[in-house]
Amino acid sequence: MKRTLALFAASTALALGACGAPAEEEAPATSTVTQEVTADETTAAPSASETNADNATGESEAAEDSVSAGNRSPAEEDGDTPSEEPEQPDPSEQSPEDFQALMAEEMRNKGQVGDTFTIDGQATELCVHGDGFGLNVVTAGANTSCDFASNLLEATTKDVDPTQHNIRDTMAQSVEVSSPVTNQSYMMDCSIDARALITCTGGDNAVVYMY
Repeated sequence: MKRTLALFAASTALALGACGAPAEEEAPATSTVTQEVTADETTAAPSASETNADNATGESEAAEDSVSAGNRSPAEEDGDTPSEEPEQPDPSEQSPEDFQALMAEEMRNKGQVGDTFTIDGQATELCVHGDGFGLNVVTAGANTSCDFASNLLEATTKDVDPTQHNIRDTMAQSVEVSSPVTNQSYMMDCSIDARALITCTGGDNAVVYMY
């Protein structure tokens, strides 16, 4: 009986081995392959935190470039430095020769009574052209009539020979002038600059030039 049981047990063990039951030593090998595959996949794929950090760095650099570009003018982007507008010289700093040349050119182009005559950038009306007293022109500025300018010339040249005297030698600093427009008299203050231009101002913003 015992021998029969022993034979039955042996036959059972052989049957199980023939059916391909896994041996105990094969399990660790399968586990090792799985770990190797997992490790490779972890190395190849970046983590979510690494991806976010890279994106944040790229966006920050792009924003800095955008701000820098926004602060540059078109000229700076082209490599040019914006130039400032040249400062216009003060008319009173003109040399007498330069001013004389400008007045001569103006008289050639606008030498008729009633023409718009420009002096120091101001549009005036030509009232007198060549009437002695060392003058070439007498003009009236804004708010000033030629009749008033003529009265001013007459008031400043009393008892003066137009062919022998220069008005600049006898010009008074203050002159009272009557206006045929308002029938009132006004005080005019006159000055002579280094260019020999006489400027008289006063009344109701009246301006008269003599040169």
